[in-house]
Amino acid sequence: MKKNSFIFNTNKCVGCMACVAGCSIENSTSLGLNWREVNCHNKIKHPSLPVFHFSLACNHCEDAPCMKNCPALAYTRDKETGAIIHHAEACIGCKYCTWACPYDAPKFNPSTKIIEKCNFCVDRISDGKRPACVEACPLGALSFGQEEVNEENHLTPGFVNRGIKPSIQLIPLREEHAKPQIENTDAVEIDIEKLESYLPKLKSKIALDKEWTLVLFTLAVAGLVSWQTAFLFGKMEMPLIPFAIISVLAIALTSLHIGKKLRMWRFILNLKGSWLSREIFSFSAFLGLTGLQIISENQMIGYAAMVFGIFSLISVDQVYKFLKRKDPLPLHSGMVSLTAILLFAWIADSTLLIELIVLTKASLYVWRKQSLRKQKLSYLPWVSALRLLALFVPFALHYIHPQLDLGIVIAILFLGEIIDRSEFYHESDIITPEKELRIIN
Repeated sequence: MKKNSFIFNTNKCVGCMACVAGCSIENSTSLGLNWREVNCHNKIKHPSLPVFHFSLACNHCEDAPCMKNCPALAYTRDKETGAIIHHAEACIGCKYCTWACPYDAPKFNPSTKIIEKCNFCVDRISDGKRPACVEACPLGALSFGQEEVNEENHLTPGFVNRGIKPSIQLIPLREEHAKPQIENTDAVEIDIEKLESYLPKLKSKIALDKEWTLVLFTLAVAGLVSWQTAFLFGKMEMPLIPFAIISVLAIALTSLHIGKKLRMWRFILNLKGSWLSREIFSFSAFLGLTGLQIISENQMIGYAAMVFGIFSLISVDQVYKFLKRKDPLPLHSGMVSLTAILLFAWIADSTLLIELIVLTKASLYVWRKQSLRKQKLSYLPWVSALRLLALFVPFALHYIHPQLDLGIVIAILFLGEIIDRSEFYHESDIITPEKELRIIN
């Protein structure tokens, strides 16, 4: 089936940025906030590597992850043109779509505190015209038409094939351009690490200094759910006022991460497709039901709260499925579900469960650090040592002094969990075309 598509010929693009200028003029975008970007492979022009450019904007995918995962339902599809349209008035500025999109199409505007992106020049297409970026291209590298898009043509450097059926036809680099002939056969072999050091460092869309509120929020979820479960089974008291204070702080931490705080109610509109919506809804239900459980002392309400709490833990871990981790393991020692089980095990004084979770978390942590070390990546040995101590010291103290105050144990455990959860964000990244082009083959 043919559909409106961009057509990009890698062999013709010279990186003149005319397409970027055309888009900016047509859509009056903010300075430095380009809906279309041109990335370059081999910016330092090493003679034994190909030099080519890649012009990319929103690809208006059939299975658009931005639209599917937006918790506020701020995206819709224009049935006539196939364009994915972002509605500014519905956007809450949570930036989750910028994580979900592998093509770096949604852009967060710090001035308006919401998302912007390419709209396929939907008005121009409806009038029978071509998009402004296509009109501006002087060499015909970027064109537009009704195309039968072939997924096999998406196997191009700098373009991540996620099977989401993007509306773009790619004409890849010709073989003779991909492998240039080098006359100097005595040239020194390419030092990839040295070449990378010459390139400017790319900013990550996810970083600890930007996501510290999420570190505290996700650990608050784990702590509250484990506390409520222990309270339900009679292992620990749960006074209303401390519970309410921690709950309010957790909600406040969530609000710090979004651009439009008065639109927070839109968080729960996409329960069908967004794990972020499910996280906020289930955690909100958990808080409400737990409050009722404390006031009414009703066990059935407590069981309902526990179910929503468990689902909120699952949702928190699923929210981060888009992240690109530096280690190959599918599980992370800092997952909130594992943290919640660890905390519950200590509160419930379940020795067998404590041993099982400590061993699991320690194994995952050490394995991950070994993987980072083998990749010659920073693995923070002193921080790692402190994290493992925070995991095993309470375990050792439990045998030396079984009557040790639980508050001391929980404080030590939380220190370790803060380190582990912080490293989760520090070691994660978001896939973008520019970063894919930086991989030197």
